[in-house]
Amino acid sequence: MAVHRAAKMGLMPGVQHAARKRRAYDPLLDDSDLYPTPEEIAALPDPAPLIPAIATLVLEVIAGARSVDQVASLVSDQVYERLRGKVTQRFREDAASGRPPLMPKFAVGKIRTDSPSPGIIESVVLVAMQQRTRAVTIRLEPFHKRWRATSVTVL
Repeated sequence: MAVHRAAKMGLMPGVQHAARKRRAYDPLLDDSDLYPTPEEIAALPDPAPLIPAIATLVLEVIAGARSVDQVASLVSDQVYERLRGKVTQRFREDAASGRPPLMPKFAVGKIRTDSPSPGIIESVVLVAMQQRTRAVTIRLEPFHKRWRATSVTVL
């Protein structure tokens, strides 16, 4: 009876199999100094008024009625770059059609907030527009003793 090569290697003395490879050390993920303490989290301002404000500002930026620089202090660099890309794309579309950007009309509806871990706030803001209702998801994380949106998605 023939024995598979892998079975032979498993029976051979001195052969070790790695069950799983460990991920490489990442100072951004593995440094516990970056995580805020419970005292630092308690000292942060109330994020409740910030959530609908960010949703409103982002929708106005995407519509072209507000400058992307006006939300730069509230969002992370990645979110800022994505918004800037959307604004550039929207500007090209508007320039081709010849219509000026208008201030969008909408009303902020229900807000659902959850905290999956200490110092992280994830929320969904329902925004009623003329044609449809949209959802804006926002993830807030502490940054230099204030809240900053590290992820914003408009659905």
